[in-house]
Amino acid sequence: MKKWILSFASLTCICSFAQETTKITAGKHNDFGLAYSLPNTMADIEIDATKITVKAGPYYQYAEKYLGVQEIITEDMEYWEMNGVNIIPVGVANPEESYLVKFKGGNPPSMYLSQEGTLLSINKEPVTDNTNTAAKTTPAKPVNTTPTYSVLTEEQLAAGSTAKMAEMAAKQIYRIRESRLNLVTGDVDQLPADGESFKLIMKQLDDQEATLTAMFLGTTKKENIRKVIRINPAEKIGKDMLFRFSKYLGVVNNDNLAGAPIYLTVTVTEDLRPENTPEAQKQKKKDKNKGVAYVMPGKAT
Repeated sequence: MKKWILSFASLTCICSFAQETTKITAGKHNDFGLAYSLPNTMADIEIDATKITVKAGPYYQYAEKYLGVQEIITEDMEYWEMNGVNIIPVGVANPEESYLVKFKGGNPPSMYLSQEGTLLSINKEPVTDNTNTAAKTTPAKPVNTTPTYSVLTEEQLAAGSTAKMAEMAAKQIYRIRESRLNLVTGDVDQLPADGESFKLIMKQLDDQEATLTAMFLGTTKKENIRKVIRINPAEKIGKDMLFRFSKYLGVVNNDNLAGAPIYLTVTVTEDLRPENTPEAQKQKKKDKNKGVAYVMPGKAT
């Protein structure tokens, strides 16, 4: 519903997210007129999912024999997990609700507009409110733990069979563990010169062991994926399918039956649109050319 302010000192709206603003002031250069647009409330559906890629190691058949481990990856696989869905309200300029306010000379007010031209505030900078925004998540960097043969010796690479290579790789793992234990207990001929050197050597041993162990146990790589779908809630009254989610494909289109449907239900609890409030229509005609138009949003769950 549109209302008109007959007099004002300052007016500001709460921005749901940080955005660049433009300050405009009435003057001779614009014939003392300020133009702006009113916003429509849209919603960004933010989908937080994880893509998981698992790969079997080349020696997985010998993991129990040489390392005594039974829980291993035996085949390559890729699957998805959905961590959560956030709904973020966003104000988008409505080109059908654009206005020009004319002022007289003297000390005319200034306005702050968004990049799209939406009115954010009058005579004061807009206030940023982050309470309604979704928690910011930093996607985890994919860790490349794919087994590499660079840690194998020439003798191991020259072995005539996979079984022999697995045996020699297992022996190398135990030698690395023994070397690390000797460093920790001080049972070596010469200790590292300082603490930094000690940390570097320990890290190298850990990396070598992790790479060799992955050849038996396999690897798991996790990658956080964020996908955003923008909708107009006013067009989604009732129950509406947003997207489908597949364990093996991730977010898919509504017509892809490989995924399970994810629905959004919008229920209006307070409708203030002019067509539903005759009093507002009368007030709009009466005050058509006075002050500044603004939006009184309705409510929904």
